[in-house]
Amino acid sequence: MAAEGRLTTRLRYSVFDQRAEGFAEAGIGPGVGDPLVRATGWKIISDGSNQGRTGHQREPYLGGTDRGLAYVDPADLVGIVRRRAAEGWQVVVHANGDQAVDDVLDAFAALDVDHRVGRRHRIEHCSILHDDQIARIAELDLSPSFLIGHVHYWGQAFRDDLFGPEKAALLDRTASCTDAGITWTIHSDELVTPMDPLRCIDNAVNRDLWREPASVLAPDERVSVEAGIRAMTADAAWQCHSDHEIGSLEPGKRADFVVLDADPRAVEPTAIRDIEVLETWMDGRQVYRADR
Repeated sequence: MAAEGRLTTRLRYSVFDQRAEGFAEAGIGPGVGDPLVRATGWKIISDGSNQGRTGHQREPYLGGTDRGLAYVDPADLVGIVRRRAAEGWQVVVHANGDQAVDDVLDAFAALDVDHRVGRRHRIEHCSILHDDQIARIAELDLSPSFLIGHVHYWGQAFRDDLFGPEKAALLDRTASCTDAGITWTIHSDELVTPMDPLRCIDNAVNRDLWREPASVLAPDERVSVEAGIRAMTADAAWQCHSDHEIGSLEPGKRADFVVLDADPRAVEPTAIRDIEVLETWMDGRQVYRADR
């Protein structure tokens, strides 16, 4: 699609550890690609999903003795992270449960400083975070990307069925990470939640619950509209090592932008998800226009 001029969005992707040999045989290394499609990360899946009760937890899920499971032995995880960081990769590790986050932090802590600081290594989803883990993320120069739709779509289930109110309040701690000076982003993990940037911003700003529209999960973790916008634009570009070319409108960068029918900062916060995208431009060329 890129070669034929039909690709209307840029792709920054992570190669998948479970298919490592195939990527090596294809000659794909850190930064291979071009401004349209580029490999930036090496992804490792360390545990499952909290809503599936396979996220690896410090304590058992409500109503049972099961703590989920590690998909990668913690000792093996250290070795994989060390190897891929030494090869020059930005290492991206999926971790949902708080025990999984502990294991991932231990793996990154085992890196040499020059293989860690400034590399923008990422914890993907990073769902449940305690204060001590936020402090370690800041200390280790890591960056989380939150599956913010967990709050909106599963917040009630996390609170009532999986964790209880106290632990559910530790979900997607965007405001606490901001206060700790940590750069973070938000994502959809399509097909888990709809791939809609404005919806993601809305969820970070409001933290309201799909099944209980009048309820808010951990209101202290709500962020400003400006912070939500940055998480989907400038900070996302930074996290993907693309902030030199996209993510903000500045001289010398590629002219990628959208035209909206309303200013997200001016509407009611709960109306952000309903804003319509009128136009999309890439490299100064219009690639989408709404049929109105």
